[in-house]
This record gives sequence, C-alpha cells and structure tokens, in this order.
Amino acid sequence: MSIKTAVMPLGGSGTRGFPLTSAEDKFMLGIYGRDIRPTVDYMVEDCVGAGIERVIFVTSEHGKIALQGYFGTLRPELETQLEGLSKHDIIEREKERRRSYGLTYEYIIQPQGHYGTAFPPFLAKDHLKGENRFMLVGGDDFSYNEDGSSELKRAIAAWENAGTDHVIMGNPVKKDEATKYGVLEINNDQQLIGINEKPPIEQISDNPIVNISSYGLSEAILPFIDEEMARTLLPNEEHFITNVINAALTSGQTFQVHQIEGVYMDGGTPSGLLAASNYIYNHPQTNR
Repeated sequence: MSIKTAVMPLGGSGTRGFPLTSAEDKFMLGIYGRDIRPTVDYMVEDCVGAGIERVIFVTSEHGKIALQGYFGTLRPELETQLEGLSKHDIIEREKERRRSYGLTYEYIIQPQGHYGTAFPPFLAKDHLKGENRFMLVGGDDFSYNEDGSSELKRAIAAWENAGTDHVIMGNPVKKDEATKYGVLEINNDQQLIGINEKPPIEQISDNPIVNISSYGLSEAILPFIDEEMARTLLPNEEHFITNVINAALTSGQTFQVHQIEGVYMDGGTPSGLLAASNYIYNHPQTNR
C-alpha cells in the first residue's frame, strides 16, 4: 500500500506552552537531544520514512512563516551572516538537511474562530482529490524509535495486512494515566469498536491503549467529516475527528488498531517536552 500524502494539523494556540507559545508556535518548540530539533521535525521525519511524498500543513499565517523558515530555503540574510563568519560547513550542512527530506510542502491557513481536530482534514479535501488514502498526523506528539525506523510505515503495513477501511495508532499506558486520553475500545481482531474520551477509571480496562491522534484514512471517511462540520455545535463544543470516527464505525466502516512499537513523546506540554528531551538525549538515533 502506497500512501503519498500526510495532512498535519498545526493550527493550535498552544496555551499549555504560554508564555513562550504566545510568540512561538508550539510545534517549533525544541527537543534537546544531541542536537536541537523542533517537535514537527520528528513528525516529518516519520513521514519520510513511511514513503510519504507530500505534507500538507494546516496552520496559521505565523506558523506558515516558521515552517517555511525551517523546511524551505535558507534565509539569504542568515546565509550572508554565516558567510561573513566563515561558517561554510554550517551553511552546507543546513542546506543538505533541507534537501534531504525530499518532500513537497503545501500550506493551508486555518481561519480564525474555526477549531477542532475535524477541521484540518475538512480544509484539506480539495488538496486530496485523486488520492483514495492519506495519513492524518497529530500536531504535537510522535513515536520515537531509537533505530530510526518509521512508526507510520508500520501502521500502513498493519492497515494493508488487515484490509480495513482505516487504521488508528494507539499507545499502551497505565490505567491511571488513561483517564487523560481517548481510550480505544478494541475487539479480539485488534479492530476498533469505539473511542471513549477521558473516561472515569472504573470504565478503563487493565491494559488500556489510548489514541495518539495519528490515523490512516481512506476517502470513505470524507462524507462523515462533511456531516460533522455541518453539525450545529453546542456552547464550548468543537468539531472533533473522534466524532467522525465513531460515526464511521456506526455505519459499518472498520479501523485497524496499530499499537506503536516506539516510545510515545508528547510535545504539547512542558513536562512532555522535558521528558522527550531527556529520553532522546540518552537514546540517540543510531542512523543520525
């Protein structure tokens, strides 16, 4: 199974990272391993390893500038400054990093006042015409593999082997931690029955697997995204992709659950960034 495109939602306000994220987008916050890389770099690296050729960033105008600054052409004024300092090796290394991804990038600006995890794939629909499958990759968390392997690649393989309509990625956690997440209800065939959002602990099994907001979706999901986006919201409610998934399940569509093999990293909170930095510093990738 060949998946060419990943949609990456990066339009969140990042309130858990304030005050820093009032000036800098949360997906650009650094993880301090043997080098300093933004969270989004690990997510894009996983896409490259899975054979993805195009990444569609759904972000803000400010976020687009940051992404182009990191993945696009090296800024001329920065290159001039480095040349003046005789930092030729840094210039060449940085240019090679940017070339090495081999990806096409597209940008969709998420309108202000429109929030929720179902909104980015809804905005990306026109960009996905002609493709019957795509990846929807969470905005600030990822699976880290010390051997440099791609978790998305494994998820796509599990999807193909199962022959389901879609695939959803999950992470096993301790029972008392699962109350903070959407818990995946799974049958004996490792297929999804439903998603229970932040349930009380008495509703959680002894070995819970939680949603990490990364999915492989076929075009069969698009009508349910449209239905969700047309739904009138209650006060303080948002359009969530989990509503879309539960509606698709009810209609008879199937989701294979891929339990990640790597270490789950949450780049959306200060404690998560600290834990990711500590782990990655002590467990550097063998292919870098």
